[in-house]
Amino acid sequence: MGKHLGFAWFALTLASGCTGLIGTGDGDGAGGPNGVGPNGQQIPLECSLEIPQAGAERILRLTPEQYANSVRVLLNDENLDPSIDADRESIATLNAVRKWYDAADAVIPTGTAWMSTYASCDVSGDENCAAEFYAAFATRAFRRPLLDDEKAWLDEAWAALPADAPLVERLQTMAELVLQAPEFLYIYFGEGAPVEDSPHGLLSLTGYERAQRLSFFLWNSLPDQSLLDAAANGDLDTPEGVRTQAERMLMDDRVKPVLRSFLAEWLELNGAAILPSLGQSPKDSELFPAMNDSLRAAMRTEIEAFMEYVMFEKDGSMEALFTDTRAYVNGPLAELYGVSNGPTGANEWKWVDLDPSERAGMLTRAGFLTVHAGQTATSPIRRGVYMLRNVLCYDIPPPPANVDNSPVEATDLDEGGVLTVRKQTEIRTSPGSCAGCHNEINGLGFAFEHYDAIGAWQDEEAVTGGDIDASANLSHAGAEFDGPVDGAVKLSEKLAMSPAVAQCATEKWFQVAVRRSPVPLDDCAVASVRDTVSSSGSIRELLLAIITSDAFLNVNHGPTDTEEAASP
Repeated sequence: MGKHLGFAWFALTLASGCTGLIGTGDGDGAGGPNGVGPNGQQIPLECSLEIPQAGAERILRLTPEQYANSVRVLLNDENLDPSIDADRESIATLNAVRKWYDAADAVIPTGTAWMSTYASCDVSGDENCAAEFYAAFATRAFRRPLLDDEKAWLDEAWAALPADAPLVERLQTMAELVLQAPEFLYIYFGEGAPVEDSPHGLLSLTGYERAQRLSFFLWNSLPDQSLLDAAANGDLDTPEGVRTQAERMLMDDRVKPVLRSFLAEWLELNGAAILPSLGQSPKDSELFPAMNDSLRAAMRTEIEAFMEYVMFEKDGSMEALFTDTRAYVNGPLAELYGVSNGPTGANEWKWVDLDPSERAGMLTRAGFLTVHAGQTATSPIRRGVYMLRNVLCYDIPPPPANVDNSPVEATDLDEGGVLTVRKQTEIRTSPGSCAGCHNEINGLGFAFEHYDAIGAWQDEEAVTGGDIDASANLSHAGAEFDGPVDGAVKLSEKLAMSPAVAQCATEKWFQVAVRRSPVPLDDCAVASVRDTVSSSGSIRELLLAIITSDAFLNVNHGPTDTEEAASP
């Protein structure tokens, strides 16, 4: 297809440098893009003034998931699997450009049957039908009506193709060109009107921009026709109209992959800096003979199904996410959990209720516990660090460069007795230079000692036979929640009600929604969302509050040279 003409490749190469921060500005004082003064001090916002504020943003490229989903919609083929992997560079590399070209060339069908969706005339035999096809295809791909210069660009591209080339090849090349255009590959917000009284130059997103932001957040794909119609009719010009569409979208199955992905990322099932993913987490085969790739996959399936259950059957209850005992298990998982009436085969799945004295919500599920453990034993340090950083969003400093990172293992003593993992952890972290942080880290991690390295319940350690002590201490959850807890079930019950957890969940979802971390200019928006989830206890309401927040409905272009880094 495109390889014989090559026009799309040339056009994209010229345009592919479109990335980075948008707009201009000096970034100083109260006018700084993120509410930071010239000496780095935070300038507090006055939220009661109700002046919309939002942190500065970058132009964003479609993620690999968004690209693949969008192409499937455009070509009406759910089986397509475009080969585009993540490219985190702020400027598109030549390698990325080549991948876009190769992917476009590979996915465009060889015939013209699929093109009938975009033209009312006979595309296969009518030269005059070409313009209708490529204009409609580009409109759908660009997620908005075409601008005059875009129409002219497409017409010029068509005219530049060899007239003696077969019509079908020229049409395919036009489709490839659209799939390589910056208007398709990048998400750019900048066509809206200035927000009145905003000291930071905010622009209100247009209806079509809001449709894009909604769809790429909740569905990781193109806006559907209902969303585009709402944009065209002005229904997305108000927060109420945006909420109406969001409520519809949250009831659609297309939101499920986003929900599953969020929980997997939050629980670090895909791995972290020095943390293997669930699929790669090594375990001792002698101690855990049941552990294999099939069981790992089942653990992930269970957690993903649990997130859907919480959102669709528990109305997004934060309490259910942390305390509900419902689980979707197959035979091996039922055996691991000690379920007596569960399924027996690896391919047989069933919803069951887990023992409430042993399990409560997402933090007591095997997938999470497996990732945050060693090869042979539990890891109070790993689990405690995770809790502080990812559930309470408490910033703990990195360990010293010379820290002993080797796994803590249970040990039999020559003179009799044992040193349990808990005791070994206490000994290793008792020096004064360690104790300050580890009093809090260990205090949380010890709550999970009843779960072995693959998440099975244990009253005695597998290696030593030592008794389990899961007494722990919760900190940074709020004055009424901090203090002693006995085990992860009691810990989860407190976390479900903690305002600190609500704040942390807000920040995690905010990052997914706008693809950047909150900055000082987002404080009012984040506080409003946090208050919503604290009062409602609902993840669904949390998402709707983010979607109707100032940070979601507006854009701050910020300066081109000074800005706090935003995630690409």
